[in-house]
Amino acid sequence: MTVLRLSHISLSYQGNPVLSDVSAVLASGDRVGIVGPNGSGKSSLLRLVLGEIPPDEGTVDWVKSTRIGYVPQTFNLDESKTPLDLIGHENGEYLGQCGVRRALWDAPSAKLSGGEKTRLSLAMALSRRPELLVLDEPTNHLDIPGIEWLEKLLTSYRGSVIAVSHDRSFLDGIARKIWEIRDTRLRVYSGNYSAYLKALAQRLTHERREHAKWSRKVEELREEIRARRQWYEKAHKDAGQNDFLRRKSKKHAKQFLAKESELARVMARRPEVTRDDRPVVAGISHAGIRTETLARAEELCFAYPPPDAESRDISSPSGNSPSEAGRVILEDASFRVSPGQKIGLIGRNGSGKTTLLRLMAGVLTPGSGSLWLNPGARVGYLAQMLDDLDPERSAAENVSLKTGLPTPGARDLLGRMAVSGEKQTRPFGTLSMGERTRVAVACLCFGAFDLLLLDEPTNHLDVPAKEAVEEALRSYVGALVVATHDRYLLDHVCTVIWHLDLGRLTVHEGTYRDLKSRWAETATVEEKDRKAEELAAKAELAYIVSLLSTARNEGEKAELERRYEAALAKLREFRQRDRS
Repeated sequence: MTVLRLSHISLSYQGNPVLSDVSAVLASGDRVGIVGPNGSGKSSLLRLVLGEIPPDEGTVDWVKSTRIGYVPQTFNLDESKTPLDLIGHENGEYLGQCGVRRALWDAPSAKLSGGEKTRLSLAMALSRRPELLVLDEPTNHLDIPGIEWLEKLLTSYRGSVIAVSHDRSFLDGIARKIWEIRDTRLRVYSGNYSAYLKALAQRLTHERREHAKWSRKVEELREEIRARRQWYEKAHKDAGQNDFLRRKSKKHAKQFLAKESELARVMARRPEVTRDDRPVVAGISHAGIRTETLARAEELCFAYPPPDAESRDISSPSGNSPSEAGRVILEDASFRVSPGQKIGLIGRNGSGKTTLLRLMAGVLTPGSGSLWLNPGARVGYLAQMLDDLDPERSAAENVSLKTGLPTPGARDLLGRMAVSGEKQTRPFGTLSMGERTRVAVACLCFGAFDLLLLDEPTNHLDVPAKEAVEEALRSYVGALVVATHDRYLLDHVCTVIWHLDLGRLTVHEGTYRDLKSRWAETATVEEKDRKAEELAAKAELAYIVSLLSTARNEGEKAELERRYEAALAKLREFRQRDRS
């Protein structure tokens, strides 16, 4: 059943077209992912759906009155109120369903992390019991476990979903349709993000093939027109008073005029070719150090000082051993980085990924253990590069200073990173976070580094920019360690995964998808073992009950009752695990 129909929608902003002749249908149960470059009109389309703005032309038709739950990209919460105040005490169950910790229900919302605020916003949206969920970049503040939890929630949700997202793995997991906005137009594709990419590649190939055929036809007609025009001019010149030659001249004139008319018709039917506006990242250069090991750690420990340690400078800790400190970040971590390795660093928000990168970059000092960096290796640290760039200087000046490129070369490099026009000359500090990240990556492109340390390099980037950065990292022959929640990057760039959890670092060969498969296999084995233990506990319970009726004395009965309580407690433990 149709829920929403968009018919020939057009919208402009300050005279510039944003959407042109957009039509689409949302059916009950549809899960739609909206994709497109930054500034393509995705947020404007959401505002049209939500009724916040009217279209210039066309109609937004709801087939029936529909309850909508909306999760915005930026939080619009009264942070002085508690989550329970915001959602209403009668709706507290939704906080639990969305994973907001019980300890935070009565705390001011200002104390919530970005991920917890996302969960709160989702709980508030679900408490409306919506028939349509509208989500604007819902994964922005979530770690990988949080994103995978959200995927499970949405795939089991019975209503319709419209989600704007740059998270390609998320769209793979939840979308049944993709609405692509490009050059003010909307195209609808069936399937998830991977199916969309396949269909898009086929369409682009077809468009290029058709355009090539059209170009050949145009060139053939132009060549024929040139030849017939030459014949006509020669025949006309030679004709004089010769009637035969004059008739021949007129015949050539008719022929090339007919071909000119045909050319005009062909030119009017010029096939559409989708503009490929992905930024082209220059190949990242590499210093080419000859060594077997770039970095090595053994029993590395680091912890931040306890909150009450007033004598310590918490803004720039030097590191403590776990026994001395308040919060343990790393405990007995050991690893090795070899030339050319592509390492993905994963872990929950706050697990210490950024801290580990800062230790490797030399910004922090280990509390104990050893961390060795090859003294001949050049290390490029994205976060440090962002901090080092002068906010008052222009993007082009910063790139020129960091790379040694002349201004024209710096501007060309920025253009390939889709930082173009007046943005190149604006103060760096006035650019968006995504644009600043691209400027920093541009500086890394010419840094001749042996090891890159990247902290969330695809944050704040749209899909075309993410793909360009990933392509550069894939072609980079040096080593890299990238901390990220972007599972698509982990699967398409990284061949080793470091998992940081509760201070423990474990090293896994393969992609994130490989690691998930191994985790799933382990979970399956553990589940079988748990079920076997549960069946054994039930059998033990039944056996004890049968013995209680035949107990010969009080001592035997007391022992059987003790065994009964122990077996019952074990069974309750299994059931509690199932509920959690």
